[in-house]
Amino acid sequence: MMKNARWDNEVVLDYIEQHDSEAFKKHDEKVRKDDHLTQAKKMLADNIPINDIIKYTGLSKEEIEGV
Repeated sequence: MMKNARWDNEVVLDYIEQHDSEAFKKHDEKVRKDDHLTQAKKMLADNIPINDIIKYTGLSKEEIEGV
């Protein structure tokens, strides 16, 4: 069943990419931002300075403080 779900997701993303590149870009940006927020949370837990987190994730200070 997991294999089918992955295939279905790939089909949907392929369709979006071909037919609505703007929606695909927004989806890609959201996934990338979510990944950066996850990394920022881990970095904060390791007491890495916010300026370094900004440098490596591209997030704003406000976004980092909100995690």
